[in-house]
Amino acid sequence: MVSNYGELVKAARAAQSPPMSAKELADYLKVKPPFITDIEKGRRLPSLENQKKIKEKLVCDQYPETMFDDLAAADNQDVRIVAEDLAKAIRKQPALRHLIRLINEQKLSATQISKLSATIGGNHHG
Repeated sequence: MVSNYGELVKAARAAQSPPMSAKELADYLKVKPPFITDIEKGRRLPSLENQKKIKEKLVCDQYPETMFDDLAAADNQDVRIVAEDLAKAIRKQPALRHLIRLINEQKLSATQISKLSATIGGNHHG
């Protein structure tokens, strides 16, 4: 299981058929290979534009789109950065913002959140 964006990029490259080299990904992004190494070692995050390109190139069943969004957002120092699908939903639905704030205020544990999610038919992917 990958725990950060850099590990995800490296694992998703390896999961391609055939596996994609760091140089191939660098060529696709029009960057130098050390840039990919820096991403994979957690020393830097790519721009939002390059994050989208990486996601488009590397998404697969094992590493879905939401994983790329979630881990990139989690590794970003800017707390305003949120996974794109969640940001859109939060902006559109005041009730969703309220629910998230309630969960946060109540300091629910991961187990409690998973149980809540299961009661409304969701699967927890955290």
